[in-house]
Amino acid sequence: MDRGRTTPLGIFTLSVLGILSIAALLGNGFIIVVIGHRWLQSRKMVPCDLLLTSLSTSRFLLQLIVMMSQFLYFCSPEIYTHVQEVIDYVWMFFNIVSFWCTSWLSVFYCVKVANFIHALFLWLKLRINMLVPRLLGMSLIPFVVFSVSIVVSCFGKKKHYSLSGNLPGNTSQSEACDYSLTIVQRLQIAFSAINVSICLTASILLLVSLWRHTRHLKKNGIGIKDFNTQAHFNVIMSLLLFLFFYILYFVAVMLPMTKYFKFGNLERLVSDTALSLLPSAHSIILILTNPKLKEVCTRVLNIRRRSS
Repeated sequence: MDRGRTTPLGIFTLSVLGILSIAALLGNGFIIVVIGHRWLQSRKMVPCDLLLTSLSTSRFLLQLIVMMSQFLYFCSPEIYTHVQEVIDYVWMFFNIVSFWCTSWLSVFYCVKVANFIHALFLWLKLRINMLVPRLLGMSLIPFVVFSVSIVVSCFGKKKHYSLSGNLPGNTSQSEACDYSLTIVQRLQIAFSAINVSICLTASILLLVSLWRHTRHLKKNGIGIKDFNTQAHFNVIMSLLLFLFFYILYFVAVMLPMTKYFKFGNLERLVSDTALSLLPSAHSIILILTNPKLKEVCTRVLNIRRRSS
């Protein structure tokens, strides 16, 4: 076990990671339950709810994987060593799902809320509800196909080496499949870079549109205390806060792929803590900025206050 984790800083970082993981599980779990209950009642799910459910589910599972990894590493290092490759592959898959859901959710909000007079933008505004499920499916298919083929090839070779006992040179079984994990990691980097570009573009366009509208309200003599102006200002601040955590998350995803951020050391623990910031913070932002989710959350908190 890495000694850095037993230092006061390591214990503090691990405690923060635990708190953030629980917050992420509660926040994303709340979104899943609320939208799932609404779907069971109406048997219909609008595109926004589909994206929110997919995003929250992927992040919920990501946090479970992170917590399970930490638990196995501390309690049973031998078991963790055997399942580490599987955990890495599963984590990368749900991470890409999370990235794509975030990107298309940003695009959805941008198209629905922003006001730009452009032929492409107006065309998207009329068809975004129909396009969202297709875009989400089409964006995930290439990564799934490539990743599954690479993983099957990796474990197929590993099984062959185990049965035959023949390894090229002095290569170990784990080293024989390292190239497969590296390829999947490179795919993740490529897809993540595409997602960041899409998400940042959509978010910046939405920020520009909201800022212009806010300035227009001010020029017409409407003060900052006006409800509409204040609402726009709150959305802008929430969006800026999301972008900060989103960029931090992207950096934290890239760092473990370097040789200095191996699982088990303090640096990787700090990276995992940074990775838990976005799922926990963004779930709170989504709940507070979504009227239906905020209404249910307020109702639940009021019931708890009355019961106490």
